[in-house]
Amino acid sequence: MKRMLVNANDPEEVRISIVEDGRLQELHVELADRESYLGNIYKGKVVNIEPSIGAAFVNFGGNKNGFLHASDVVPAFANPDVNLMDILEGKIRTGLEDGPESMRQVMEDSDPEGADPEGADPEGADPEGADPEDADPEGDVAARSLREDSDQVEASVTSEPDAKPDDEPDDEPDDEEGSASMAAAPAEKQGSEKESDGRKRRRRRSRRGTAGRNGGDNPTKTNATQANATQANVTQSNSEEPADLGKKETGPRARRSKAPGDKRAGSRETARPPRRGQPRMEISELLKKGQEVVVQITKEGIGNKGPTLTTYLSLPGRCLVLMPTLPKCGVSRKIDDDRERRRLKRIVRDLDETGSGGIGFIVRTAGVNKTAADLERDLEYLKTLWDVVVKRTRVTRAPAPLYVESDLVLRTMRDHFTTDLDEVVIDSESVYIRVRDFVEKLMPRFVDRLKHHKGYAPLFHAYGIEQEVESLFEPRIELPGGGSIVIEQTEALIAIDVNSGKFKPGTTLEETAYRTNLDAIDEIVRHLRLRDLGGVIIVDFIDMMEEKHRRTVERKFHEALKPDRARINIGKISIFGMLEMTRQRVGPGLKRTVFQGCPQCKGTSLVRTVQSKALAVLREIRALSALPGFHRLEAYLNVDVDAFLQNRKRRSLLDIEEQAQREILIRSEQSYPVDVVHYRFLDRNGGEAKVNIPPGLGVHV
Repeated sequence: MKRMLVNANDPEEVRISIVEDGRLQELHVELADRESYLGNIYKGKVVNIEPSIGAAFVNFGGNKNGFLHASDVVPAFANPDVNLMDILEGKIRTGLEDGPESMRQVMEDSDPEGADPEGADPEGADPEGADPEDADPEGDVAARSLREDSDQVEASVTSEPDAKPDDEPDDEPDDEEGSASMAAAPAEKQGSEKESDGRKRRRRRSRRGTAGRNGGDNPTKTNATQANATQANVTQSNSEEPADLGKKETGPRARRSKAPGDKRAGSRETARPPRRGQPRMEISELLKKGQEVVVQITKEGIGNKGPTLTTYLSLPGRCLVLMPTLPKCGVSRKIDDDRERRRLKRIVRDLDETGSGGIGFIVRTAGVNKTAADLERDLEYLKTLWDVVVKRTRVTRAPAPLYVESDLVLRTMRDHFTTDLDEVVIDSESVYIRVRDFVEKLMPRFVDRLKHHKGYAPLFHAYGIEQEVESLFEPRIELPGGGSIVIEQTEALIAIDVNSGKFKPGTTLEETAYRTNLDAIDEIVRHLRLRDLGGVIIVDFIDMMEEKHRRTVERKFHEALKPDRARINIGKISIFGMLEMTRQRVGPGLKRTVFQGCPQCKGTSLVRTVQSKALAVLREIRALSALPGFHRLEAYLNVDVDAFLQNRKRRSLLDIEEQAQREILIRSEQSYPVDVVHYRFLDRNGGEAKVNIPPGLGVHV
């Protein structure tokens, strides 16, 4: 049974969990006193241009200026004849060769003009050379840049040589020879047929360009040979596909395959193929200091860093995501049912108004089984909402908010409620009423799945997950079999160590290591998602000497990562058992949400010993006593450090007083941690004395 539990009794901290068969699968936490900017749209002003890092800093009204990289700036901003309102009203659209690479990929993809014939190859079938990096639109889409959102749109035509145009029927034979002949057919037609459609010409150029990059334009090369050549050119050494995952079949069966090497099977490790486009413009050409821009927050700020911004805006609805700068409509790649894809794409073609200046959109996975009326209603709502954003932009002065995301509860209901959820249990009566009103308007069929928890026991305790939530704050996770994993977060990366502990399942060292690693994978992936860990992640598996064991562990790791909505790149397991990966955080992360830096250790988890600090203070007093301009030196320090100096170094302090002819006074402060010490210089009358401390002493008064 799958439940969503909403703990909102305490407004200071709202917690939402998704529990499946009694096991915690997702956790979302929001604090009332910590303002969240993620997904919000602001009218801001450029306050600084930094050509050295290719970015601008924008004052959008937050505590820190936002970071806007050149790749996230709509190229139309560089045109002095184009104003901000032209971009927002859709009068200026992103060109084919402009914008981020994912934007170019979306615009190069073309949908067939008419309805899909029943016997045609499903439009959702992904060619072998298609880009494997897909973001899940079920996440908080408004909180991501268009580069991420656009990756979700159907790729009907790719730049790989073995990609099949949408307008060709699926009549390929199953044998490899037949596949080769079909691969040659489009190339032969290019020299004989005259196509007036610009999109078809671009597809031909894209296929020829990729074939050239793979070593030539030989139209008789088999699909398998072309795919291998392409992979060899575009795959980086640290993110290559495992050897037994890289073998792909040819023909229609290969495109419908769900093997680990297939794109839909979650293979995220292959690098994106290079694309030909105009050279990216410099940030100084795109924006000027003092210029007004409309930006959206795609990533919360971390520490002293401000949030990340983009000018490629998107508005999420229940079924659709509106993208005002995208001159195209499509269907999320995560919708993998071929019949449903064809049905949705027919609806999308009816709603598509981009040819007459309309706004682009994509259908989210929540749009599965929705009627045309449902999608049209959602589209009209988003258009109305966008009109409000445009009108606010006209009348407000920067910096000012234009669109603010819903609170955590409604946002989670919008983005995470699916038909497989059996119950949504809410403990706060006011929140229950608000959610019920939301569901009655948007999803009236599922009102009966809402439950109000009226019991005396707290919600998470009643369903037995409170202890599991508390365990997320611990670095060590015990595995059911007796092993364990340890998660350590640093400034640069996250290290995950796998330990066998009491788990001894095999008769040999190799077998024990292999089975322990397999046992740890599910828990590693679950905690990546629950703690929302991001950045560079190093998983230190127990060393496995056999190649087949390493490849099997890699395969299971890929499979376990499929439900994760975050963008992930994965490398191969080295001979030392190290697996490198990168993961993009969906939110601010559990650690930064519920923890603050320790004032004593300053995040290092280490505190200096009393003896070491006391001896350091003694050396500082000896150095300061030789300075001129004061009569008495007072030192305020930790109680334990003071006790050490008074009891064990009193003779040394008296010697300093005699040699320097000055008074030395030690005072203890209960609130001072071990590392903190404060000095005061006084004259003979007890007033503050100004003393010039040379920088070389390293003493901070």
